[in-house]
Order: sequence, then C-alpha cells, then structure tokens
Amino acid sequence: MTNSEVKYYSSLKIKKYREIEKKFLIEGKHLVEECLASPYKNLIEKIIIRNDFGSPDLDVSPFEVSSVAEKDFNKLSDTVNPQGIAAVVKMPEQSSRLVSDNLVIALENVNDPGNLGTIIRTAYWFGINDILVSSNSADVYNSKTLRSSQGAVFHTKLHLDVNLSEKLSGLQPEGYKILLTDLDTKNGLSEYTINKQDKYVLVFGSEANGISDDLKRRNFDRIKIEGYSPCESLNLAVSAGILMRAFKASLK
Repeated sequence: MTNSEVKYYSSLKIKKYREIEKKFLIEGKHLVEECLASPYKNLIEKIIIRNDFGSPDLDVSPFEVSSVAEKDFNKLSDTVNPQGIAAVVKMPEQSSRLVSDNLVIALENVNDPGNLGTIIRTAYWFGINDILVSSNSADVYNSKTLRSSQGAVFHTKLHLDVNLSEKLSGLQPEGYKILLTDLDTKNGLSEYTINKQDKYVLVFGSEANGISDDLKRRNFDRIKIEGYSPCESLNLAVSAGILMRAFKASLK
C-alpha cells in the first residue's frame, strides 16, 4: 500500500473518520475469520497482512489483499502485540425493522466498550437477534468493543443511534412488554412470570446512572435481580447475562 493509503486506513481508528467514511478496521485472525463467516463478508473492502505473517490459513481469495511492512501495519494496529492480519469493513445499512423474535435487548447510554461488546457477545450466545443501542452509548465499531464481542457484532442485528424513548413506545402496540432494569423496583426476577406467548424487550441503562428518568417516566414495567449481600450492584454485562439466560430458558 502507498503511504497515503496507510494514512487513510489508519484514520479509521478514530470514531470521527469511521463515521465519515462508514468503514471500520478489524484486527486479528479470529475477528477476520468471524467476519468471513458472516453476512459482513460482503462488506469487506480490503484485507491487510503484515509481510512476515505468512499464509493466513483463511479463504481470502475473493478480496483485495495488501501486504505491508511491520512499521506500516503498526500504524493500523490498536493492540500491543498485533497478530499481523486486519481487514477494512464497510458499515452495514441501518434498518429499523426487527428480526422476528420474542426477546430484544435495548441498551441506553452504555458507556464502557468492554461491557457493550460483552453484552453483544452474550446476546449472540443466547440466540438473540436484535440489539437496540442508544445514540449516547459507546461506539460499536470501537476496537475494544469489537474485541470484547469476539466477532458477535457480525452475527447480530445492531440498531444504532436509536431514540429509545420513541422506539420502545412504538414497540408496545406491537405486543412487546418493555422491562426496565432498575435496582429501586420491588419486582424481583425470581417472582416475575415469563409467558411463552409474550414478547419482551429487556432494557439496560448506563453503568453509572442506570435507566434515565425519561424512560422511567414512561409506562414501562421494571425488574431487578435480587441480591443476597450488602454488595451495591452487579457488573452491567453480568446482569445482562443473568436476565438473558432467565428469559431465553422460559421462552424457548
């Protein structure tokens, strides 16, 4: 690649330029492999390999492959010990339509990219298709989010920059029960009845402040995971995993 190409692709490490170009970088064999095994395969623009990487042991024949020197690959990399393979991927078109499912995840102001990626990964594990992500949440295409998701971003339907207040209110007439996770409610998970005939949206708020007052003012139900010690709270991604497991087990 030319110096200008290296500079251009390395700019995608910055959110501002990702949003302008509608492209993002993925790095490491596992993420590239997951991307190749997903619908995102058709959005790959280029695969970049460090010139000492050797054979990628992946079928990259349909794509443009560029070999670069170590110093140039390091400009593209966002890890301490880069593996030597990366890809440039176009962002998919956004759609407001949900995949037909009886369980949807909604994330409001989830600021930590590690938590965001872990929740996406957990949703993929439990076969949850749709994830609504509010506009003030961490960037899905942040390198830490991508790594934490372990490639799950390529296998779930991510609805980004969602106005949750409007979207959730619109889902109620479609038969969805909206459940806000809230430590102040008296409605514990162990006593909540999950009906197989119903559809649910589980809403998780920010790590620091929880669900916003705007959503709390809406006519939505609330739920919490009961604790058994003086511990103040659970990690957000752990809480999400517990609730996803409980609902998927009852709705299957």
